[in-house]
Amino acid sequence: MIIQDTYTKAIPFLRIDEYPQIKIQDKESFLFHYTFDKQFGNDLWHHYLNFLPYNFQNEVLRFRRWQDRYNCLLGKLMVYVGFKIFYNSELSFENFLKDSYGKPYIKDCKMNFNISHSGNTVVCIFSKEPIGIDVEEAKDIEYTLFENVFTDQEMKEISSVGLSKFYEYWTKKEAIIKAIGKGMSIPLLDIEVKGDHSIYDGIKWNIKSLKLNNMNCAIASKYNTNNVNLFEVVF
Repeated sequence: MIIQDTYTKAIPFLRIDEYPQIKIQDKESFLFHYTFDKQFGNDLWHHYLNFLPYNFQNEVLRFRRWQDRYNCLLGKLMVYVGFKIFYNSELSFENFLKDSYGKPYIKDCKMNFNISHSGNTVVCIFSKEPIGIDVEEAKDIEYTLFENVFTDQEMKEISSVGLSKFYEYWTKKEAIIKAIGKGMSIPLLDIEVKGDHSIYDGIKWNIKSLKLNNMNCAIASKYNTNNVNLFEVVF
C-alpha cells in the first residue's frame, strides 16, 4: 500500500539557529525533503556552497548539470540541518565520512541517516536505528527490461498493475539495500518484497511506501516505519 503524506512542517535553512532542538526517540524517524523548481540567485548559491569545505565543494562542482549539483549540495546541507536540530551543534564536515561500501556516516555519532535524490527532489532520513530511503521520479520506461531484478511474483504484480507497482517495488528494494548498508554488492533480486516487509539474511526489514511531492518514495527500517515525521527544509 502506498500512503499519501500531506502534513509536513517547515524548517527554514537560513534561520536554523532559531529552530528548537528536537530529541529523537527510539523507533522514530525524521524525513527531511526539498523540491526545487529553479536555480538560486548567484549570491545565495555561493552562500550555501560555502557551508561546505573545499573538498566537498569540489565534489558538488564536478557535476555538469545544475540539477545534479543542487542534489549533491542540498543532501549534505540536510545532514547539517539534522545534526543542528538533534544535537544543538554545528556539524564539522571533517567528521562526515564514508565507509568501505560508500555509505555516508558521521564519526562518533550514534545517529543514522540516509540520503536519496531524483529529478529535482532531495530527501534525507534520520533515525537512531539503521534506516534506508529511496526516492524516484516516475518515468515512462519499459519495465520488462528489468525482469532480472524482480522475483516471478513481483513481476507478475508489476505486469498486472503497471508502472506504479514497478516503482513501488523498486524503491522498496533500494531502501532495504541502503538500510543494510552494503551498497549494490547485494543484487536487487536477492531482496524479496512481501507487502510491507522483507527478510534478508535472517533480518526482517519493515517498509513504508509514500508519495512525496508526486515522487515515489520508500523507507526501510528494522522497526515500525509508521512513526515518520515529515519536515520540508526550505532553502
